[in-house]
Amino acid sequence: MPITFGEIQKHDNGAQFFAADLHIHTYAVSEDVPDQALTVEAVIEEAVRLWISIISITDHNSAKNTEASVEYGRKYAGQLLVLPGVEVTTAHGHLLVYFAPDRAASVQDLLSRISIVGKPGSKNSHTAMSMADTIREAERLGGVCIAAHIDRPATGFELREDGYPSWKRDVVTSAGLYGLEFDDASNLQWYSPEDTTPLKGPERKKLLAARAASSGTSARVRLAAVQNSDAHSLAAFTEQASKRVLTRLKMDELTFEGFRTALIDPEARVRPEVTIPPSVPRVRGVSFVGGFLHGETYHFSDNLNCFIGGRGTGKSTAIRGLAYALGADDEFEEHDNCADTTTVYCEDANGILYRYERQRGQPPSVKAREGSAVQEDVAPDAFRIEFYRQGSLAEVAKDPLRNSALLQEFLDKHIELADLQSRETGLLEDLAQNGSVLKPLEAAIAQLPAKQTALNSLNTKLRIAETGRVKEIAAQQIQLGAEKNLAKSLGEVRTFYQGGLSFSIAERDFKALSDSAGQLTGDAETAKHLADARGVIDRANAFLKKQETALNQGLKDLAKELDGILGHLQGRHKQLEAALADGVQKLRDQGLSGSITELNTLIRQQSTASAEVSRVRAQEPRVRELREKRRALLEDLQAVRAEMAARRKTQVTAINDNLSRTIRDYTVVVYYNPAGIIDEFVGLVLDVMQGSFFPEDSCRKLCAATTPYELATLVRGGRVDSIAKLGDAGKKWAEELARRFGLVENFYRLECIAKPPCPVIKVLTRTKPPKQIAVTQLSDGQKHTILLTIAMLAESNMPLVIDQPEDDLDNAFIFSSVVSTLRSIKERRQLILVTHNANIAVLGDSELILPMKRNGDCGVAHERGSIDRAETCVVVQDILEGGRLAFQRRKEVYGH
Repeated sequence: MPITFGEIQKHDNGAQFFAADLHIHTYAVSEDVPDQALTVEAVIEEAVRLWISIISITDHNSAKNTEASVEYGRKYAGQLLVLPGVEVTTAHGHLLVYFAPDRAASVQDLLSRISIVGKPGSKNSHTAMSMADTIREAERLGGVCIAAHIDRPATGFELREDGYPSWKRDVVTSAGLYGLEFDDASNLQWYSPEDTTPLKGPERKKLLAARAASSGTSARVRLAAVQNSDAHSLAAFTEQASKRVLTRLKMDELTFEGFRTALIDPEARVRPEVTIPPSVPRVRGVSFVGGFLHGETYHFSDNLNCFIGGRGTGKSTAIRGLAYALGADDEFEEHDNCADTTTVYCEDANGILYRYERQRGQPPSVKAREGSAVQEDVAPDAFRIEFYRQGSLAEVAKDPLRNSALLQEFLDKHIELADLQSRETGLLEDLAQNGSVLKPLEAAIAQLPAKQTALNSLNTKLRIAETGRVKEIAAQQIQLGAEKNLAKSLGEVRTFYQGGLSFSIAERDFKALSDSAGQLTGDAETAKHLADARGVIDRANAFLKKQETALNQGLKDLAKELDGILGHLQGRHKQLEAALADGVQKLRDQGLSGSITELNTLIRQQSTASAEVSRVRAQEPRVRELREKRRALLEDLQAVRAEMAARRKTQVTAINDNLSRTIRDYTVVVYYNPAGIIDEFVGLVLDVMQGSFFPEDSCRKLCAATTPYELATLVRGGRVDSIAKLGDAGKKWAEELARRFGLVENFYRLECIAKPPCPVIKVLTRTKPPKQIAVTQLSDGQKHTILLTIAMLAESNMPLVIDQPEDDLDNAFIFSSVVSTLRSIKERRQLILVTHNANIAVLGDSELILPMKRNGDCGVAHERGSIDRAETCVVVQDILEGGRLAFQRRKEVYGH
């Protein structure tokens, strides 16, 4: 029985991104809260219901509900982290401050230190201290600060005062400031390297540069961009959660230190929910029975998963086994380490759970569950991953100019084409069905002129037959023939009469009868009676003989009379035959034999030909209908393929933008050459022209100069001169092409074949003017860099599974580009990697690290978890750094 999903979930899947709402007010504390339902208890219960894992009650300048919120939150320990917090009104805007749950009293300590003016919680309550000074006081107490709704007029520090006075610099460079809260998601890039806002963007980047230069913040320049509900009613709290105005924080466990660690590394651990998809397809887990990983089960993180370990420990086996179960690596079953049974649980973006179970050597068996409904026999491609085994990217990168189809296949993995490909397949099937019906009809239509000519000839002959009395002569021939047959029969009667009759059949031999009877009695009386009987028989025989003689004499007399009559009849028949022969000769002079047989043959032929022509003509409306249907299908096919090309070209814009931001040594541009991928087109033309010795070079020039659809249009129109100009084919070959593709079978193939645009990678130096570098002159690492960048930054949400993405790459590029990319995309798509590189697993901030080791004849994972887990950290250091001593030694060598 396959492993259940519940059993997989029992295994650790590392750190998680938890939903957080860090800005909530309560009734009777914050004066501007009118909703009596907004109590501490209600907020916590609603947070649990909404699967919010981190909250903070942040009333205005008040600690009244701080202790109560922390205390009530203990009811859901391990499920909900309640942080003591407060929203302070400073001289430069509102500031959110948070403390550890065991230091809830620090909220009141802070308020006392900064001297709140006015009634705590009232609209007018505030501190006269600057925001920077307030941050400093909070930091001394162990607090963490986030500037509240900085893009809100009056109360947000960014819009509170125009320009960038020194106090803003003081706020941004404060060591106790960990993040910025935003109302408007379109402003989330403020105070970040991605801030491209005209005029103000450069000014904010200057303040960010000052933060980088400050000793207290140089190691954590980036500020976390967050969004919270700022709820002033229970309905608003619920509504903002449904609108995803929350933030996700990556933590190994729900603790204040985990919270602080997330804010220290916001690029990898902080995500405003609005910036990430509500849900993405993900592989939930995999289990193996048999093979090298027998008994192993992995419960994957939704984000970055890294298999690490020495050679031969099962890392590649794990992800190839996963891909095999999902139908993405069928070749793996030929390897001895392939499991006998692999079970994979996946979940798509709509929350449908799939179970893939694959026996070695068999296709996957797939079930799906949506709610309580279970669907059997689901299509194997219902859930897809993007999988690259070790070396597959290098294979594409080897020569992308020659392997354009391979490059296109790679690019298509990162774009949504399934709908168009499905439509294309459907249209091609419809065209094939249309062709199977239309081909015989077209063949019949093509023969119609010849059939009509034959019919016309038959009609002419029949008209000649009618005017030449063929029927009358033929009738006389038949009548004469009939009489001659009768005369022949009469001759046979005459011969019969002449031969006479014999009555011997009626005669009887008494002696023969007596002998055949056997031994008689010898009685005198019976002997007398038998003698009388013999006398009767003898008299009868004599009577028959007499009658026979008389009858035969009469028949001979009659035969002689009949013979004379037949002689007269024969003479008359000769006269009639001569007259008929004269009439027949006249018909022969006009091309007819004059026989009824020929006439009947003509009539049958004319009837058949007329029926055939009528049948074909009756099908002409159907042919026109099918032709129109085919024309519409071909137009739809061209439209679908044009849309494919358009999507691919649109994709190139994003690809080139990603490449320009990632690769700095040279400029890489991907574009589509309109000459297209012609291999399939060339193959068709050469196949049709087989035996003609049409040069392949001329064929390639022809196919590069036109499209299959355009060539079909020229063939249909008989435009030989136009065909001759394509690639300098010449008139001779153009005529042969037109003739051969004029055949229905070949023409239909030509209409349907595709010639997609050809993807090309162009590399330029960054010199002025730039010079083009042949792709083949790039190193393997440079080419791998291009493809890996495309794969990772693609607009795709499919799980990305790569075996050793660091192959052929230097550590500098891995750190500067690959790591930052992994950190930025892991909430948009799940990543499952095999790596030997510490930069990827550690600095990529992998949510789940699966250290592999060999145990006898099997590979096993041990001390799995995130890098935040001490036991996992030690194993990672041993595997990827060579152990603590090696790591320490390198530190000493480097001198820092």
